[in-house]
Amino acid sequence: MKKLFLLFALFVCCNSVSAQDIIVRKDTDEIPAKVLKVGSGEIEYKKWDNPDGPVYTLPAQEVFCIKYQNGSKEVIAAAETPAAVSRAGRIAVRPRYQGEISFGYGLCVSDFGSELDLHRIVFETVHGVRVNPYFFAGVGVGVNCFFQDLPGLGTGGTVLPVFADFKGYYPISDKFAVYLAWDLGAACGVGGYFKGGSDFYTAIGPGVKLGRRGGGDFGIRFQHMGEGLNAIVFRVGLNF
Repeated sequence: MKKLFLLFALFVCCNSVSAQDIIVRKDTDEIPAKVLKVGSGEIEYKKWDNPDGPVYTLPAQEVFCIKYQNGSKEVIAAAETPAAVSRAGRIAVRPRYQGEISFGYGLCVSDFGSELDLHRIVFETVHGVRVNPYFFAGVGVGVNCFFQDLPGLGTGGTVLPVFADFKGYYPISDKFAVYLAWDLGAACGVGGYFKGGSDFYTAIGPGVKLGRRGGGDFGIRFQHMGEGLNAIVFRVGLNF
């Protein structure tokens, strides 16, 4: 009789354990549960040890499969390594608007400027389309303020660059990328000694972007906007 009782207790226990659903996540964690609903975007369930408790939801993309209490199995999504998921997430980014504002200080590096110290304060804003995680194209406008007097030529002046901006990104992670930027356009003098003048404008240099969408931006540009006005610009910006 005692043996029969033990066998009966073991049978009940086994049935009780097997009567639960098992949600298997992509990170291999298993959740004992009572699955209520499997949707295209999320899975609703209650914890097995708290059947009268709240209903929980889990994004379907985080679930590999569900093992049901009747022994059947439903695969929700193919298993992927974290690196593969990260790469897929970056590649799946659709074209979207991206803008930035930046401030910088330019050190003149031309012979003409070394005599006159044509250093400058730089403000720029750029707006365009992040085509994919690797490429951006937009248009920008800047203000370059030459704040020192020019011996024999009068006060400094203001130059307004208008340019197309292209950036090639290399994402290191979802929140960090290095890039190479190239600006191409024209520089128009709008104040002081440079008023009324114009010249070819270009700037090129590396930078780093922090943040998934908005975030910080730090870079260096070699800037050319006419004879004697070449400079190295150190800039800090904000993306949005």
